[in-house]
Amino acid sequence: MLIFKFTKTGPSALVSHVDNLRAVTYLMRRAGVNAQYSQGFNPHIELGFSPPIPLGVESFAEYVSVKTTDRADMLPKLNAVSPAGVSFTAQWRAEVNLAAKFNRAQYRFETDGIGNAVAASRLDSAPYRITYDDRGVSVTKDVSGKIFASERINRNAAVVTLAAGNDNLRPDRLLLHLMNEYKLTGDYRIVKLAAFADEVPADDFLSQAEQVG
Repeated sequence: MLIFKFTKTGPSALVSHVDNLRAVTYLMRRAGVNAQYSQGFNPHIELGFSPPIPLGVESFAEYVSVKTTDRADMLPKLNAVSPAGVSFTAQWRAEVNLAAKFNRAQYRFETDGIGNAVAASRLDSAPYRITYDDRGVSVTKDVSGKIFASERINRNAAVVTLAAGNDNLRPDRLLLHLMNEYKLTGDYRIVKLAAFADEVPADDFLSQAEQVG
């Protein structure tokens, strides 16, 4: 199995997870990756992704696995056929269930005043409740167990580490809650900076898995 790290920035951040799956499938084919296909009536390339991010969130730390016997460096071939905003930056050969193992992610929040809001909000307190809209329904939930770290970078920027995967905290819900609580207005930007397997950075985890394999 090959595992690739890739970016999803600019216009590519507006591609949904389902459409991203299709796009990466096409990229694998165009790059000539010797991928294994599923069995059955409608065979497809067997891909595995790290936990999805909300639409509009940019990322420098997305991961995809593909079952293949290839061992060559496929990064140049993949980047040669990738659209703007998608860049493959690293490759490992390891057997890892990305969706199951990568359970934390670090995000950078950018909007007017958000750094001060994060510093003042005491995100590490318990309980810490946020209110967000879920398909037209207002929901209030204690998310203190899903916030692992927070840091003010400057007045208009902060970095937070949140739960990812099945028991995740969506970064946009936390950011919008803070903007509402502290009366912040204007456009905002969310960038995923890194992924983790518990406290281990994803790149280090994959390097260790590759060495063991």
